[in-house]
Amino acid sequence: MSDHVAISVCHCSLEPEVERVSERGGRLAIMAFCYRLDSSGPFANATTLNLSTCRFPCFSVRAFGSSHEDGANSLKPHGKNNVPNGASSDVMKLFNEVQQNMLFLNKQRVDALDDLRKAEMEKETLLAKIKLLETKIETVSLDRDTLKKQLQMLKLRSAKDSGGHLLPSPIFSELLLRLDSMVLTGAINRGQASQLKSLILKQDVGVANTFSSLRQKSDRDVASGLLPLLNPNRRFGLHITHICAELNPAAISGAVGSFVVNLSSALQKKGNLVDVVLPKYATMDMDAVQDLRVTEANFQSFFGGQWHANKIWTGLVRSIPVTFIESLHPDGFFLRDKLYDYKDDFERFSYFCRAALEYILKSGKQPDVLHLHDWQTALVAPMFWELYASQGLGGSRILLTCSSFRSQCLQEPEKLGYCGLDPMRLHRHDRLQDAGQPNMVNILKGGIVYSNKITTMAPLSNAFDLENGQALQATIMAHKNKLLEIMNGVDLALWDPATDVNLPSVYSIDNLSGKLACKRHIKKQLGLLNSSDSEPLVGCLMPQASESNFDLIKALLRCSSVKRAEFVLMGGSKMERFANELEGENARIIRSYDDSTAHLIIAASDILVCLSSEGTTELPLIAMMYGSVPVAKHDMSVSLKDASDSVHEVDANAFIYSSGTAQDLSAALLRAIDCNRNDPEKWKQLIRNGMSRDFSWDGECVQEYISAYASLKQL
Repeated sequence: MSDHVAISVCHCSLEPEVERVSERGGRLAIMAFCYRLDSSGPFANATTLNLSTCRFPCFSVRAFGSSHEDGANSLKPHGKNNVPNGASSDVMKLFNEVQQNMLFLNKQRVDALDDLRKAEMEKETLLAKIKLLETKIETVSLDRDTLKKQLQMLKLRSAKDSGGHLLPSPIFSELLLRLDSMVLTGAINRGQASQLKSLILKQDVGVANTFSSLRQKSDRDVASGLLPLLNPNRRFGLHITHICAELNPAAISGAVGSFVVNLSSALQKKGNLVDVVLPKYATMDMDAVQDLRVTEANFQSFFGGQWHANKIWTGLVRSIPVTFIESLHPDGFFLRDKLYDYKDDFERFSYFCRAALEYILKSGKQPDVLHLHDWQTALVAPMFWELYASQGLGGSRILLTCSSFRSQCLQEPEKLGYCGLDPMRLHRHDRLQDAGQPNMVNILKGGIVYSNKITTMAPLSNAFDLENGQALQATIMAHKNKLLEIMNGVDLALWDPATDVNLPSVYSIDNLSGKLACKRHIKKQLGLLNSSDSEPLVGCLMPQASESNFDLIKALLRCSSVKRAEFVLMGGSKMERFANELEGENARIIRSYDDSTAHLIIAASDILVCLSSEGTTELPLIAMMYGSVPVAKHDMSVSLKDASDSVHEVDANAFIYSSGTAQDLSAALLRAIDCNRNDPEKWKQLIRNGMSRDFSWDGECVQEYISAYASLKQL
């Protein structure tokens, strides 16, 4: 039977010698000995090595073979006289092999260390290259920013040289042709046409803006708008300064920040000079501010009977120049964890209002319009006329935008003295005295009374529907000649059916196939599979749903059911308790509000019911942009044209209800469903009318604000 021996070797400080012993029966045993060389011979004083306890074993032995009764004896030590013939030579042969193996292993260890050192060197080289690349990237970024600034400077110089802002040429090309027509019809003479053509060569922004707003009018109307631009003393563009408490994305809390940045950007594109004055909050996102720097000027403002130091910072937010006022008042007015909702909010923002006006005065600014926002900066208006107009700012005018009438800020009259106002002079019913609580002053009311014009971001009726709305009703009626209802623009970065990432298929006015795909997608998603594509789908979004809306929702569901239309409602968390009661075979209630699903519902709906509430005024405009015909309250937007009114037979885009009753709302929805089902040509026209309008900030909205600012200059 063949024998099997496995041997593993490691280095030992003792020199080993191995004796191979042969036994009868063919069994092999390997014995390891530690020995000492002396005159007695190489195996004198040999002892058996305990392999299990030796710290530095020379061998570990594993023998496999046939069992033998004398096998145990094979592990016994041999004395001098018991050494077999040739054993010494075999041991030396094995010893030489062990040495060779050890040399080979040592060489491998040395090679491995060399490879490790090389890897470390390569790692250091790669890290150095990465650092070099990062430095180059940073340099390229700086160069890019520098080039952007240089390009911006070139554009500004070009705009200054041409008397306006460089705009695309198609509008001017169209105007050149229109001038020829106007000469032929006698609307203008040849000399006037020549002068207007000179302005076209300069790409005059005023000419472009005026013609854009009048291009659908008659030649006479266009001439009436263009001829005043030939006045050699006219001024190009307006200077608008926003004084506000929010600016997206640097300081975000509500809708005001987005409003200011979107309107400012649109105004800049039209060739106007726009800047913003804002508190420097401790929680502000300074990464959103480019070229931030602090000025070295010593700037103080009055508050609480003494003058307080401030730091002035400047920077750009989305290319809009912004001045940040850092208050050094000991109360740390803006060193807080959030923007609002502190007991001393009046003190905080009245301090800022006075500091903002002081800065405008001392910096030598002469803005055409100071644009204020909500109660937080409404106090600028009485401060301006009571304290600053006579100091050299009398050429400026005040416009106040109210995003909400919910917050009005009622305070004790004596607190007006903190910022230098006279409480006795202002605590009167025709000034700041609150109608509901006569012993208090109403800060938002003060803004309304002292501003030259007022715009709203919410339907005006909301001022009277809210808990404290009645306190402002008399004031608004007394100043109704100042009131301008200008709806916000729509942010195309968020709302555009041609690019909306929330839709399974995008579409446009030229190709509506994607809208049908969205309708099929949501019907499948919600299990509405019992009707054809031609059956109308009614959508409704209610992010602020409440119990007071329950009767309206039930009325909508009844109408949809009677007309065999499908109905999808998405509401807030308060809809949970009503969901089971409202859902039916053709009705689905989505219990929680989700932005992505909201986009899909708007795109998929043939009809979108828009219930009037704060924060929903843009909804009818978005519906029209997405090819969904809105059913909306008359005061939600001035852009709504009722399809049921013969006056708007050509430009109709919606179905209007005038009151907030369930009966009135139901009637408008019934008219919309009937039109969708029975008059497909008219329905297509409604869709085209809505989708062809420009509801973006760069469209009708900014034109209306420019008109509002221009009208202020005539006061």
